[in-house]
Amino acid sequence: MATITGSIEISSLNITDLPSPDWSPKATYKVGDRVTFNGKVYECIQAHTSQSNWDPVATPALWKFIKAVDPQDPVTPQPPTTTLPALPYASELFGVYQPLIGWKSQLSHEILSKAVGVRVQRAILHANKLIKPAEPPKLWNDSGSTSDGPILRPLQTDRTGTRLGRAIAADLSFDGAPDINEFLSNITTDGLLEKVVTPESSDSFRTQGAVIAAEQDAATARVLKYLNDTHPLAVKQLFRPGVLALDRVIGGAGFFSDDHPAKNVYLSPIGLLHQFREYFFQLGTFLGPPVGHIWVSPGGSVELVEVNTRRKLIEQTAESSTTTTTKTESDRTDKDELSDAVKTENSNDMKLGASASASGGIGNVFQASATASFNLDISRKQAQEQTHKKMREQSARLSSEVQQNYKTTFRTVTELTDTSSRRYVLQNQTDKLVSYELSRKMRKVAVQVQDLGQRLCWQAYVENPGDPLGTGEFVHSTAAALDPSLKPPEEQPYPDPQIKIVSDAFPYILRTGDKELEEDFTPDPDHSGWGMHENGIFEANDRIDFIRKYKLPPGPAGFKLNRIKLLDFHGAAVKWLDDLKLNPATEEFTLQLTYANFGNRDPIPFDAVVEYLPDDETLARINKKNAENKQVYSDAIAAEREKNFYETLRQRLKLLGQVTTRSQDDMRAEERSVIYRSLISRLYGTEEGWKSDDYYAASEMIRYFFDVDAMLYFVAPDWWKPRQAQLTSVDSGGHLTSAAMTQEPLSTRAGLMGKTVTKTSGGSRPHYLVTEETEPAKLGSSLGWLMQLDGDNHRNAFLNSPWVKAVLPIRPGREKEAIVFLQRQEVAGSEGLDTPYPYDSNMDPIEYKGKSIKEVLMMVAEKIGEEYRESLKPKPVGLDKKEMALPTEMVFAHGFDPLEGGIKFDDGAFKIFSQWMEVLPTDQIVATEYSTKGL
Repeated sequence: MATITGSIEISSLNITDLPSPDWSPKATYKVGDRVTFNGKVYECIQAHTSQSNWDPVATPALWKFIKAVDPQDPVTPQPPTTTLPALPYASELFGVYQPLIGWKSQLSHEILSKAVGVRVQRAILHANKLIKPAEPPKLWNDSGSTSDGPILRPLQTDRTGTRLGRAIAADLSFDGAPDINEFLSNITTDGLLEKVVTPESSDSFRTQGAVIAAEQDAATARVLKYLNDTHPLAVKQLFRPGVLALDRVIGGAGFFSDDHPAKNVYLSPIGLLHQFREYFFQLGTFLGPPVGHIWVSPGGSVELVEVNTRRKLIEQTAESSTTTTTKTESDRTDKDELSDAVKTENSNDMKLGASASASGGIGNVFQASATASFNLDISRKQAQEQTHKKMREQSARLSSEVQQNYKTTFRTVTELTDTSSRRYVLQNQTDKLVSYELSRKMRKVAVQVQDLGQRLCWQAYVENPGDPLGTGEFVHSTAAALDPSLKPPEEQPYPDPQIKIVSDAFPYILRTGDKELEEDFTPDPDHSGWGMHENGIFEANDRIDFIRKYKLPPGPAGFKLNRIKLLDFHGAAVKWLDDLKLNPATEEFTLQLTYANFGNRDPIPFDAVVEYLPDDETLARINKKNAENKQVYSDAIAAEREKNFYETLRQRLKLLGQVTTRSQDDMRAEERSVIYRSLISRLYGTEEGWKSDDYYAASEMIRYFFDVDAMLYFVAPDWWKPRQAQLTSVDSGGHLTSAAMTQEPLSTRAGLMGKTVTKTSGGSRPHYLVTEETEPAKLGSSLGWLMQLDGDNHRNAFLNSPWVKAVLPIRPGREKEAIVFLQRQEVAGSEGLDTPYPYDSNMDPIEYKGKSIKEVLMMVAEKIGEEYRESLKPKPVGLDKKEMALPTEMVFAHGFDPLEGGIKFDDGAFKIFSQWMEVLPTDQIVATEYSTKGL
């Protein structure tokens, strides 16, 4: 007989001499049980519930051969074993909330009154644009007139966007005006164009704009005439009057003030919470479809390695880009257990009311349609039906995902070390070729749903609930690339000034008198530019030239004349004016003496020390070269800074996805806290800082009536709006900021990076940043939400929601007292409570007839109170009825009790009303001998 040994060691068992019962299908066997089959004794090595094809010979993984049966042994059957019902291995709380119509809350009325007031103010602004003090002109009707003047309403609306279209709409917007089709049929194209003749369109004033407008009007006239002949209804639709902004605003005010069911649902301050618990039971295992076959030769053995790989890991190995799609699924599909998958999905479901999950919590709550009937039995039946449908659909889908989560491959190996694998050794100890069929072991899981009773709740709305909550700031290195460690280029200096010594001489040029080389000469007062030596009254004065112009030789190439630094007359007795009248353009200067004594020298020699500076061309060439080098450096700096920016940004975006999400319980507790504070503030006025003792007293007294810790709330799913957030990626210094999203292009760097923001009718479309390595964007990213990086979808929706609907369960046994509290004027008031209850003989009990809504509500409170008191009375359980359990905990005591028919709605409180089965895979593979007979 072939045998199989697995990775689990089987401990030795003592073999007794007691006769073993015959093996039978559909029986439950545990490890150590012995049976007789085909004259042989087998011992169970793996607990299971047998099936017709799982006999000991066919399933060596389940049974071990012990011995052959001795014909002399007496056959004494073993006494039957009593099998206890399976106890639930997991449970999940659910709820269905249903508002009760009739009572109208003062708090909700205040919100509606505010909404109406805002719209009336807007209506006044719109109407002011339409009201005219004079009589209405013939082009307009006078409907809706006021004492100050009529509100002008156009009877036709132009949608062509042209001058001609506007003129036609104005022509036909008066009472008794012809039909648009009739009008166009009875007028020529030229007649239409006459309606838009202006001075600008005449021949004397033909500007380019006027020409374009005239051509557009002519084309419009031809199209309208043709369209009126071929598709007259299209023309009628084109000029159909629209709804004025005034009418839309007034309509909104009417919607908030008119009496209709939707408003009554919103105004209701009270509702019913139906509570349920979903149980999961392990009923047994069986072998699923085969996943492979193995042939083992006589006396041979085969080692198999079973590799169980999650689908997510397979995709990660095959292609990294698919990892992002499986990440979102991994929260559910990497769960082996159905109950875990249900819990995870519910915690992430945005349609469910957020509530406490700790002891005493409500669990996940669906919203049901509001009802005007206060019949508890009918309400319970509707809630049970909705719960059954939602839970059944959910478990079926999730169990399918769990099943698809397994993929098993087998490979034959000689040596392998893999901690995540399972090893199997198949041995064939017979002299025949044996085929083994490999099947996955499957689990049978039963799901039951129990009614846990009903609770009355206070319903209120809180506006802008996320405003008080702070969000974490992501701390990470910045992209400060102000000093990217690039060496600045060396600046080419200007050439040093050039010095040139020019030798020349000042000659003795006599103008009058005698040549006197040893006399002193000073400026002649009578002749400008002359020097004079005065000889006395008996002899004429000697006069010489005191001014002389000099031409300098050309300076060095690339230089220009700057100044004459020094004149050196080598000790001669000569003085001159400092202003040499240097002309750099002509390279000339003028030397004017103020004293001279030639000392018997003619001429007097001197040296001029001339300074030259780089000329403009030289400077421009150097400046250009330095600017080019500086630009290259600046470009390198910018490129490096840009590189650092994007590298840091990419790293930051990648790390953002690795931020650990905070505890859901902690975030829900924070949210409940701000909602509760807001409710107290609504009731008793705003107290900044929340430090006043009277607020604490109000909180404690309200907690007497309501279970605040079990508060649940529904985030507005239909009007999520983005909140203001810091959406800039870099600051003025070029540093990357903490924002993960950006509404403008990545742009405080002058648009050098980025994306073009798509312009829509609502302005710039918000967008977010992604790379090939980032995690999938969170819910609300495309809506421009303010994101809390360590928050979940519930938190981010809470931060951006304009309102939440808070539901506070009334503490059991205090329903009547709570209803009295809610009637206080500052809370809900009593509007609607004294109106007659809308009795329906087909739905309501007879005792509701002729009562007011308040009286029926008190009767409902009494019934719920009785139900709660009943839930506290222990009931006997078990076959001997010796054990006791509370009605809400009976299932934990007696275990799985099949529900006949699978569904039984409206069977009262604390009863199982829904049941179904799911099949889930396990990570175990079982080898059974495969019969080849008949093949």
